[in-house]
Amino acid sequence: MPIMKKLLISLAATLSLSAFASPTVLTEDFEAAFPAWESNWLGQNSNLGNYYGVGQGRGNNPDGLWLKDDVSGSDNTRINFRNGFGADITAFEMDLTTFVANVLFEAYDNNGNTLVSIAVTGMNGAFTDPGVYQHVSFTSGNGVSGFALLGGSIEGNTSIDNVTVGKGDRQDVPEPASLALVGLALGAAGLARRRRAA
Repeated sequence: MPIMKKLLISLAATLSLSAFASPTVLTEDFEAAFPAWESNWLGQNSNLGNYYGVGQGRGNNPDGLWLKDDVSGSDNTRINFRNGFGADITAFEMDLTTFVANVLFEAYDNNGNTLVSIAVTGMNGAFTDPGVYQHVSFTSGNGVSGFALLGGSIEGNTSIDNVTVGKGDRQDVPEPASLALVGLALGAAGLARRRRAA
């Protein structure tokens, strides 16, 4: 097989595989009409609920979600990701605001180990669009099983927005355009060599 043909086959294989190495990023910004988020990735892969009830509107929160979990009457709110979904999460971030003093945000890996524990500043910022939120972000090498807001009266008094997860490979992936340029340069070098040999 001529060297140019081998080179082109190698380049095509490299370009086709590079797309599979990219991480998946999912974001829920709660901007769509309620209750659309319930049928999106976050609603389908966690026990996160709307404080106002399934299929209900956003209340007086123009751009986020007054959250609740699936356990009523608890002072703490624990949001769990479905097993298969949380295992692949490598990065997590979200915005949150609360009317409650002394709230603690914690996130856990797949073994239940605490990944992050952060005091939440009471910002009372859920009544405007955009709201005034505290940003929380972290990474994990062992997935994310869920997060909790610890304190009292969390449900109905704490809002989240812009929940983003990265799933899969966190390695830097070369851009396909860069790979194409490398391939063109190698191809040109091969043609130049072939012409000199002829």
